[in-house]
Amino acid sequence: MKKFITYISVFAVLVIMSSCGATLEEINTDPNNPVTVDLKLMLPEIQSQSAFNEGTNPNRVAGICMQQFFGLDAQQLGYNSYLLGPSVMNNYWSTGLYAGVLRSCDVMRNSAGERPFYGAVAKIIMANELGKATSFFGDIPYTEAFLGTENLTPGYDSQESIYGTVQSLLDEAIATLTAGSGGYNGGDLIYGGDAAAWIAAAHGFKARYYMHTSKRNSGDYAKALAEVQSSFTSNEAAPSFTFQTAETANWSLAKFGIERPATLGIDNRFAAMMDGDPRQDLYMSFDGTQWGFFDGNAGPIWGRSDASVPLISYVELKFIEAEATAAAGGDASDALKAGIQASFDLVGATDDGYVDAASADASLSNIMTEAYKAYYGFNFHETFANWRRTGLPALSPNADGDNGFNPGGGIPLRYIYAESEDQTNRENVTAAKDSQGGGLLNQPVWAFE
Repeated sequence: MKKFITYISVFAVLVIMSSCGATLEEINTDPNNPVTVDLKLMLPEIQSQSAFNEGTNPNRVAGICMQQFFGLDAQQLGYNSYLLGPSVMNNYWSTGLYAGVLRSCDVMRNSAGERPFYGAVAKIIMANELGKATSFFGDIPYTEAFLGTENLTPGYDSQESIYGTVQSLLDEAIATLTAGSGGYNGGDLIYGGDAAAWIAAAHGFKARYYMHTSKRNSGDYAKALAEVQSSFTSNEAAPSFTFQTAETANWSLAKFGIERPATLGIDNRFAAMMDGDPRQDLYMSFDGTQWGFFDGNAGPIWGRSDASVPLISYVELKFIEAEATAAAGGDASDALKAGIQASFDLVGATDDGYVDAASADASLSNIMTEAYKAYYGFNFHETFANWRRTGLPALSPNADGDNGFNPGGGIPLRYIYAESEDQTNRENVTAAKDSQGGGLLNQPVWAFE
């Protein structure tokens, strides 16, 4: 009887293989472990990871360095004293950046083929992620970063070349989308496949990263200003990603507030700066002792699980316009006023005369101070970049900041390379450190020297 069953089973398999023309490889394909993923399914993952990164450790740490956040417990206490060693950015470097959004963008741009829309959007998001990462670390891997098993120890590209790559990726994306948005069939959670909207966003990112290099090349102010003129013109048109209230799909700052309660709060110096500003009660809550950024989904706006987070905002574009205009000797008051008003509109603040009063002084110092206030909660990396470029607003270092990672005790000027990277790619990490004065927190990155 057992032989009969065996013969029937073998026969059935042979019939199936014969009738379907199946190969052994096809028979062994596991439908639960696909080797390829449709681009419309990849794009939401790329967009959500990119938006999630906006509130993860590099940005929370930037918030502490920029004296908007203050550590209350756990690792955050050490961050107040700039104890920012190589383990601090491990998760961001690996799962958030290189094995995360950058790897997915690389796969998508190389898989787009006759669906060029996806390749173009991948390049836009990749450019932004590279731009933020190089602003944090200086030299980073790119040219050899995505070769997989062909090269597990990639060399580092200079920061100057990375910024060039960022601009080239954005130019390529703009050219592709200008020629048409062919092949789109779903998955764009930001613009719904609107090529013109992505072109405008790409111009905005170009403006951002020209501002990053403006200290090295003053001509980049004019380039940034031209890019702003080609970008989007309202808060509603910004490339924003809206999170959900469920803990499996919520905004990273809210997730931190839920999972690490009472370990991070608002710096009292920032709270004092915001006194009298109508946005204060939207930014922070006071429990009688401490100002906080998180108080459940009805609390401060940037601590809510379902926050809508712009990858680049109209607020930022107007402040870029204001700074670039002032740098050229022009009157920046209109752009400054528009930037402050856009910030009020973004968070739903009611103007009580603050906007007119704050925009009356269009000096560089006031522009950067107002940007500092306006960028709170969603744009910490650009506040950090602005301060390192201009030294504004004027901040004094925290006490006890002189340590082995931060000789001299000044406000950090970069992040240290991740420990996980140093362990697996030591030769190249060492070379990158050596070419950047040792790569400790007190060494400025090339763009901001």
